[in-house]
Amino acid sequence: MSNPRRGRWVLAAASVAVALGALEVGLRVLSTGAAGTTGYAPVNTDLRFGRPRNARGYRDAERSLEKAAGTRRLLVLGDSFAWGASIEYEDTWAQRLERGLMRRRGERWEVVNLALPGLGASDYAAQLAAEGLAYAPDAVIVGWVLNDAETKDEMKARERAFAERERRPASPFGVSALYRFMRDRLRATQDARERIAYHRRLYSDEDPGWQGARRALKTIGALCRQRGLPWIVAVFPMFGDPLDERYPFADVHAKVAQAAAEAGARVVDLLPAYRGLRSEVLVVNGPLDEHPNEIAHRIAASVLLRALDDVAPAPVR
Repeated sequence: MSNPRRGRWVLAAASVAVALGALEVGLRVLSTGAAGTTGYAPVNTDLRFGRPRNARGYRDAERSLEKAAGTRRLLVLGDSFAWGASIEYEDTWAQRLERGLMRRRGERWEVVNLALPGLGASDYAAQLAAEGLAYAPDAVIVGWVLNDAETKDEMKARERAFAERERRPASPFGVSALYRFMRDRLRATQDARERIAYHRRLYSDEDPGWQGARRALKTIGALCRQRGLPWIVAVFPMFGDPLDERYPFADVHAKVAQAAAEAGARVVDLLPAYRGLRSEVLVVNGPLDEHPNEIAHRIAASVLLRALDDVAPAPVR
């Protein structure tokens, strides 16, 4: 005589196996049909691998130090957010500002972009003193990203930790689409927690990077004040996080804003401009590349154009 309890267990196990098999097949089909992304909506474009590069190594047109008569200049300092990682040069917020300023004001403007991936606050201060002021700018914008408070040692340690994780041997279960799906979701959750903790720790008053960043802001402020230059600190959000009430760095933005304002900057916190938008619409490629895409650059440029109307108004004619 058969055991009814055993039969129920066998039936339950078979049902689970069938369900898992169906999930496996479904995930494989979905992954096969997924289209690649480039950070552009709704069409793909040629990113041209970061071109152009000028003779000084910046992603910008060739700019002479001597400013032509009748030309006004905006100097941009920043990292990969201002450089325009993974998007076209023409779509970066710096280039959008150049076109916008000329269109709105009927003046000749050049936006000299000294941004490079990996730079931080201390680099901006050094660049401004050693190179930026030689362009005789009429205004300065610092594109602030939350990792700008890192020291070089902190940045290298973060990059080493990431590289070590990527070198871990692959699991034999990696052939399963279902396993990869679950692994990636769990990893994304863990990464998000670690990233939040790391960036919040950068802005503790005892952190050497934040101490150096505050000194850099004061240095930039002093250099601009000596030359009567208006300057803006534009604080970008971390686009990989929810841009609603769950955003974990609003108080960090306030801390940066206070330090920049005390150094004499006009502060533009860009977080309100993105509030309520889905972060996946604003990044280049989801969790693989959370740099701002062309939509996010366009929004930043529109906000900064209005701020420039206040700090560097058109001359009275």
